[in-house]
Amino acid sequence: MNYCAQCGYKLEGEFRFCPNCGFELKSSNNSAAAEGNIKEVIICKNCGEENSLDSINCFSCGVPLKGHKNSKQASGKFEDKKNNQKKSDDGEFTKRGNIKSEEKILDNKKILIISSFVVIVFVIALLITGVFESGVQSNMTQVNNQSNASGVNLENMNEITDLENKLKANPDDMEATLHLAHLQQDSKLFEKAISNYKKYLEKNPENADALVDMGICFYNLGDYKSAINEMESALKYQPKHQIACLNLGIVNLAAQNIAESKKWFKKTVELNPNSEAGKRAQELLTSH
Repeated sequence: MNYCAQCGYKLEGEFRFCPNCGFELKSSNNSAAAEGNIKEVIICKNCGEENSLDSINCFSCGVPLKGHKNSKQASGKFEDKKNNQKKSDDGEFTKRGNIKSEEKILDNKKILIISSFVVIVFVIALLITGVFESGVQSNMTQVNNQSNASGVNLENMNEITDLENKLKANPDDMEATLHLAHLQQDSKLFEKAISNYKKYLEKNPENADALVDMGICFYNLGDYKSAINEMESALKYQPKHQIACLNLGIVNLAAQNIAESKKWFKKTVELNPNSEAGKRAQELLTSH
């Protein structure tokens, strides 16, 4: 009969640990184990501890020991249970993982459906409020503005063609020649306009307005010297021509003749500070 070296508990069988205090029993108390013999034990299915064959309860956790006949069977059952439990746990994990994956897919579908619905509602709102129509109208307006800026005016072009045909039949019609020059200037056909202004001015050299208009054509072509000459010629015939003074200020400013430009702007204001030309000249004086 053996006793625990730690607490003195009477050992009625082969134990690795004392069932009373848990002390690890030395090989001296268990000769069979010391000799390397394999002992038959009952392995607790709750905690996995080895128990002697005559043990009723697990000395480690106290759970009743049932259904274990020998160490090999017990050990096998225990391992199988552990493996089965692991497989079961893995199965549950996979199942839960699949559920989470399915939920995630469902959430994405919901988001896609909601987003599509929002987009459709937004487009319908735009159509109802006429935003798209306004955008198209804005683009058309921009195209029209660009056409006007480039000098293309179908009505003017048709009238220009009619006047050219009329002047072919009657080249001495100075009124038609002057009107044609004005239309060509408005359509940015500056070189053709200058040609017709010159034809007109050969017979009407004192027309200050025509001289100023021809000067404007030279200015738009970048010929500042000729523009200044024509506008100064207009002032010889009509010294108080306020538009001629304003335009001389603008042309000299473009030509970097700052002092000369300032002189003509002041002259414009002196002639009539309340007119549109006078107000414009004052603005230019202030800003420059």
